[in-house]
Amino acid sequence: MSKDKKINPRADMLMGSMRSMGYSFESAVADVIDNSITAKCTTVKIMFPSTPLDELAVGILDDGIGMSREVLINAMRYGSIASEYKREDDDLGRFGLGLKSASLSQCKVLTVISYYEGNVAAYSWDYNYILQRKDWIAKELLKEEILRLPYIEELTTQGKGTLVLWQDFDILHKSSEGLIFDALNDMKVRLDDALGLIFHRFLSSNKNKVYLYINNHKVRPQDPFLESHPKTTTKKERSIAIQDTTGIERHIVIKPFVLPYATDLTDKDRKLIGGIENLRLRQGFYIYRNNRLIIWGTWFGMKPRAELTKNARIRVDIPNSLDDIWSIDVKKQSASIPKRIQQQLKNTVMQALEISTAKQTHRGRKEKIDDELDYIWERYQDRNNAFYYQINRDSKLFQFVREQMTEGDFYLLQMLLNEVEKNLPIQQMYIDKSNEKITIQESDQRLEEVLEIGTSMAKSIKTFTNRSYQDIVDDLMKSEPLCNFSQVREILLNRLNNEAN
Repeated sequence: MSKDKKINPRADMLMGSMRSMGYSFESAVADVIDNSITAKCTTVKIMFPSTPLDELAVGILDDGIGMSREVLINAMRYGSIASEYKREDDDLGRFGLGLKSASLSQCKVLTVISYYEGNVAAYSWDYNYILQRKDWIAKELLKEEILRLPYIEELTTQGKGTLVLWQDFDILHKSSEGLIFDALNDMKVRLDDALGLIFHRFLSSNKNKVYLYINNHKVRPQDPFLESHPKTTTKKERSIAIQDTTGIERHIVIKPFVLPYATDLTDKDRKLIGGIENLRLRQGFYIYRNNRLIIWGTWFGMKPRAELTKNARIRVDIPNSLDDIWSIDVKKQSASIPKRIQQQLKNTVMQALEISTAKQTHRGRKEKIDDELDYIWERYQDRNNAFYYQINRDSKLFQFVREQMTEGDFYLLQMLLNEVEKNLPIQQMYIDKSNEKITIQESDQRLEEVLEIGTSMAKSIKTFTNRSYQDIVDDLMKSEPLCNFSQVREILLNRLNNEAN
């Protein structure tokens, strides 16, 4: 018969390994904020040193309900709650590891101070001390030690809540070559962007609203879907039923969005989506767990990211009771779609991609593509199903220019156009377009230029036909560039009729 053998993990080795779980600074801070929100806070302040002379510590302070000494001890315990344990519906935790593993991935010393019902308690995990003792020994801070901690006045003035303190940034010291203050200063900018996205629903909510501050700067919510924009395309929200591991039916809520074209966005819109330069990277699924964004910017292998689909977003809301089915990891940075709903989600994805592609493809014309319209450029498909572009030699403008030229001049024009078509800077245009840096240079005289083109063409046609100017102009208005300037028609007609009289 087998015998039980107790084998305790080595504290120094296990804690050291868990420090290398792959948290970014932003994801580590977000994990701590999850605990604050679960503690019913309304405000979280992330405090950084203001000058190089300040103590190099980061504090995350909330005004939540706080923890008693006993509750705080349990919160400092590794694996304080089993992942399968039934939690409250609004609980943002899972493994009981986030506070410790996230914090100690960034620093060697984690101290948690909590103010509850007039009493203050503080415990600390010090990795240096663990390396010496090689055992799971946390430090309980005395009152005089607590009063010497950075940012403690903020907590005592508040009179409730919890302060999470990070000190001894060994990893940051190595990566910044000792310039820890400068590195922390840079982190503030990245943190502002990340928190504004991850917690945007809490920041913009009218119910259970949460305020986030980085020092004295208020974090503004982003809106990855631009829901209030009149040109955002939305599809109907739908619910998918799925059983959790206990057999209880749960619901996943899905809603697709396609953002407006870049030129329809104001500066404010661009800030709300996190910058136009991130459009391509942020396409895909947005997975929310209890309103907290955990995964974004991926199609989960259903489709690669592409330029034409960069405006497509699929919002998915899941309850925390489905964490295991979605394979959500400790860091809340990775997940996988349950196979039983993959096909249903794929159909939703394909619809959104079709809309996004259509928006991008048709945007090149200022009017709806119409077989009757006469364009300057034509798009052709070769026998390998690839596309190439040529100047439309049948366009009215081309034919008009052709008629004014000798055969020798026309030969030279054809030679030039052939080289223009074969030497389009497609790669550079693609790069510029991806960065939304392409614009059409419209001069103040553009309207007059188009009028001159229309006048010359109409007079030439009138010379060889008995058609009225109204008929000629109506026909020309189906050609580029005139079709892009609807106001030209009446002006052109008046000018031609006046000159004829």
